Amino acid sequence: MIRRLVLALAALTLVMAASAAERIDRFDVTLHVETNGDIVVTESIAVTSEDNQIQRGIFRDLPRYYMDGANRLPFDYKILSVQRDGAPEPYEESVVDNAVRVRIGSASVYLENGAHRYDITYRVRNQVRYFEDHDEVYWNATGNYWAFPIEEATATVILPPGGRVTDSIAFTGGQGETGSDYSYRREGDQLVFRTTRTLEREEGLSIVVSLAKGLIDPPSSADRTRRWWQRNGSLAILLVSLLGVFTFYWRSFDRVGRDPAKGPVFPRYAPPEGYSPAAVHHIYYRSVSGHKALIATLMNLAVKGQIRIDAGKKKKETRLVRADAASTPGQFTAEDLALEQGVFGGRDTFTLGDKYNAAFTAAYASFRTALGRKYGRKYFRWNALYTVAAVALTGGAIALAITQATNWSWWHTGVLLALAVLNGWFMYLMPAPTRLGQDVRTEIEGFRLYMETAEKLQLNAVKVGSEAPPPMTTERYETFLPYAVALGVEKPWTKHFERLIPDEAAAYNPVWTNMASDGFRDVGRMTSGMVDSMSSGVTTALPQSSSSSGSGGGGFSGGGGGGGGGGGW
Repeated sequence: MIRRLVLALAALTLVMAASAAERIDRFDVTLHVETNGDIVVTESIAVTSEDNQIQRGIFRDLPRYYMDGANRLPFDYKILSVQRDGAPEPYEESVVDNAVRVRIGSASVYLENGAHRYDITYRVRNQVRYFEDHDEVYWNATGNYWAFPIEEATATVILPPGGRVTDSIAFTGGQGETGSDYSYRREGDQLVFRTTRTLEREEGLSIVVSLAKGLIDPPSSADRTRRWWQRNGSLAILLVSLLGVFTFYWRSFDRVGRDPAKGPVFPRYAPPEGYSPAAVHHIYYRSVSGHKALIATLMNLAVKGQIRIDAGKKKKETRLVRADAASTPGQFTAEDLALEQGVFGGRDTFTLGDKYNAAFTAAYASFRTALGRKYGRKYFRWNALYTVAAVALTGGAIALAITQATNWSWWHTGVLLALAVLNGWFMYLMPAPTRLGQDVRTEIEGFRLYMETAEKLQLNAVKVGSEAPPPMTTERYETFLPYAVALGVEKPWTKHFERLIPDEAAAYNPVWTNMASDGFRDVGRMTSGMVDSMSSGVTTALPQSSSSSGSGGGGFSGGGGGGGGGGGW
């Protein structure tokens, strides 16, 4: 007895649940075909609301794009009216992914449960498809992406008077299916397609009507222009931007980016007069590159007796000690002396590699800034505003092209790559030295060439544009070693010293450092060890950075124009 009662209650619950399910009772679509190729669509959607998904109203998703042959083109919708139960109803339009969403209803008004009818009327431009022997209306009447089943659907096509239909067909089912669950009749200029079964969720009705030529006007000049722009506007924007950016770059380069004429580079046996190792480094590299400008400056201070560089207790520590006697005034630039003062800060010793040091960090930052001000714009101009402007123009053109793009091809990608190459090329070309910068850098290149090839020059002194180089001495090696470090040629410069005067090199024990007697077997290892140790110490004394990462004859249901779907809210 109890078991029968439970089964009866379960059956009653299922019946009640089925009767209370929200659904679309009728979906009637009327297509008014106009002779200019536009269609006016009226959708009459009768729903049953049960305060489940449909609480305030429904929404209708209309596709943003349709396929015209191999081209994906945008729909041009214009909403004419929206009604609920015969009265105007508020609505909002928005873009959701690839759909134009028409949300009908008000957030503050809840529907009464039961039957409601929504009428949506909108115009769609240029939706008649043109073929050589016929014109065609191909329309997805209901859409295939509704959240509710559709009990019954009709699609009525109203043609202009006198239209001759050469073929008509419909398709039912899910996206891509070719079901034929429909009936068809013609009443004068009206063609009516009606489903013969319930369309389940994500099933729809699509219709195709072929018309003899002459009923629909051919596309106007404005329509053809608009259609051309829809197909090709994005690529046209990219091509015009490529030409425009190139023109801008070329004129800018011709104005400010051309390098002054450069003289011949031949070995020079001394650095440019009045330029410190750090100055030579900044002019040659056109900025401070790594820590070698700092290391070269400290070595220059040491070689000239201002400080002493000693190995610390730990392998990666370097101790700087102020010398008892000051060097001759005028031997150092203002930025060199300011660096020394900032590093020591009134103390007699300072250890690189011990730990982070805020005072050293500030002194190093001031040193770099001073070098940039003194040896920057006067010697070299980056012309960055021109490249920034060109990149901004490129970015704006790409953004506009993307908004206009309906089809993306290899041509689009190719032009994007060309724009990237163009910007990269001129970013390299736009920076240019000044006349002074070009002349001084040429001298530096000659001096660097000498330090790289001193041994060869010593053995073969007869060289075009040069005289015999001065003989290598311990003093000459030592004086130019900071410059070699600044220019990244300390290793060949030291090898020349060891090979040209091996006895002096073997006995070399400089007073400005204790590293020659601190386990290094030759001058080359001593120099490399000093540079490596100081570089490691500088890195330790500076704040440590951190990084993070995060993490025409065919068809199917869902084809043609129209489509989309909808739901309740």
